Amino acid sequence: MSLAQPLKDRYVEIAKELTNTASQIRDLDPTWKPQSLKPKADAKITEILTANERPMTADEIIKEVGGVFGPWKVKNVLKNKSSGVKAVFAVNDGRYSLKAAA
Repeated sequence: MSLAQPLKDRYVEIAKELTNTASQIRDLDPTWKPQSLKPKADAKITEILTANERPMTADEIIKEVGGVFGPWKVKNVLKNKSSGVKAVFAVNDGRYSLKAAA
């Protein structure tokens, strides 16, 4: 038996509890969908920009994100979410900020 076995067993218990809870919620509200436990890059970047309260360069954002997402992912999300109708971020002189609500 490994040292991790008690943690593995607890994980199984918690997963069963979550599944049962999700089933109960769906019985009460069939339109409900559980929120993903996987972090989303655009949400993390939004959190960072909100906390810093100033425009930041891509490199500053990458540094703040730490090891959660790689530099390529951060730059790709910034690029994709800075243009078009669904843009979340505004870019001015290489600095990103949250786009003002219209």
